[in-house]
Amino acid sequence: MPPPEKTIERCKTWLSDHVFPLWTQSGISTDGDFLEALSLDGEPIDLPRRAMVQARQIYAFRVGAALGACPAARARVIVARAAARLIDRYSLASGAFIHSLGTDGSPRGKPDLYTQAFALFGLANAYAVSPDEALKRRALAVLDYLQRERRALSAGYTEFEGDELVLRSNPHMHLFEAALNWMQVDPSSCWSDLAGEILHLCLGAFIDPDTGALCERFQAEWKPERVDSRFFFEPGHHYEWSWLMTLHQELTGSPCPSAGRLFQIAEKAGLNPDGFAWDEVWSHGVPKKRSSRFWPQGERVKAAVRLGVHAPQTEQVAYARAADQALDALLRFLETPTPGIWRDTRLESGVFREEPAKASSLYHIINAIDEYVALRPRLG
Repeated sequence: MPPPEKTIERCKTWLSDHVFPLWTQSGISTDGDFLEALSLDGEPIDLPRRAMVQARQIYAFRVGAALGACPAARARVIVARAAARLIDRYSLASGAFIHSLGTDGSPRGKPDLYTQAFALFGLANAYAVSPDEALKRRALAVLDYLQRERRALSAGYTEFEGDELVLRSNPHMHLFEAALNWMQVDPSSCWSDLAGEILHLCLGAFIDPDTGALCERFQAEWKPERVDSRFFFEPGHHYEWSWLMTLHQELTGSPCPSAGRLFQIAEKAGLNPDGFAWDEVWSHGVPKKRSSRFWPQGERVKAAVRLGVHAPQTEQVAYARAADQALDALLRFLETPTPGIWRDTRLESGVFREEPAKASSLYHIINAIDEYVALRPRLG
C-alpha cells in the first residue's frame, strides 16, 4: 500500500484533472440542474432529477473548491445557481421539498424525510459559500414544517406525512448531519437542539441494548423490524454514525462513547476477507448481503481518521491502517475506462457491476477524500 502522501496526491489529481472537468461539462444541464447520472462513457443520462442530488452536488462543488480541485469562482457560481433552483423548483407551499422532478419538470413523489434532510444539508453548504439570509430562512421553513407536520408520536419524525407505521433511522442520521453542518455556519440554537434531539433518539432507540448494533428499520413506537428475533444493520451506517457522533463531540464538547463502539462492531462483523465493508449484516454477526457498495468504504475512511485523531497514540496505528485499507478499497471503484467515472457495487464474486455512475455518489467520495486529506497526516 503506498504512503498516505502519494494516495492524497492521487486523489487530488483524480478530482482536479478528471472529476470536476467531466461533471461540470456533462453533469449539469443547460438550465443549471445537476443531472442524475452519466454513462460509463461519460455521457449524460436524462432521468428524473431528485432534490437530494441537487443538495449533494452543492456540497461536492463547495468541497471541491476548498480542496483546490475545482476553480473557486466557478464553484461559487455553480453552487449559487443550484441553490436558487433548488428553492425555486423543488419547494412546496408547506415548507417541504418535493422528492424529484420528472424529465418534463413535473413534481414526482412525496416529501419524504430523507429529502428534507438533504435539502437542509444543501442549504447549509450553499450558506457556507455565500451567507445569504434567504438560504437560512428557507432552511428554517423546512425545520418548521418538520416540527409542525412530521413529528412521530413516540419520538423523531415520520418517513412520510401521516404515516406512523414506517420509521427509519437513516433519514434521521442525515438530519443529524444537516444540523451539524448548520451548527458550523450559524449560531442559532435550533441547530444544536435538532442535533441533540436526534442523537438522543439514536442512543435511546436506534442502538440495540443487547448487541450494540444500530437497527435500520422500525415499526411503530420504534420497535425494530425483526426476522426470527434478529434485525439487520449496515456497516456503512455504523461508520457514518460513528463519524457524525465524533464531529458532534468536537462541536459541543460532549463525549459520545457509542461512536467508538459502533466503529468496532463494524470492524469486527462488517468486513469481508478482502477488506471491503459488506452491505448488510444480521445483528448476530452473520452477513446478510455480501455485496459491497462503494459508499461504506468511504464512511469507514471518515470514521477511522476522525476517531483516530482523538485516540491514544498507542491506538492510532490501528485507525490509520483501517483508513488506508478503506481508501484503497474505495479507489478500486474509481478505476474505470473513463476517468472521473465510478462504479457503485462490488459483487460477492469480486466483479464490479456495470451500471451508470450516479451523481449522488460524489458526495460520499469527496467527503471521504476531504477527511483523509485533512486528518490522515495527523495519525503518523
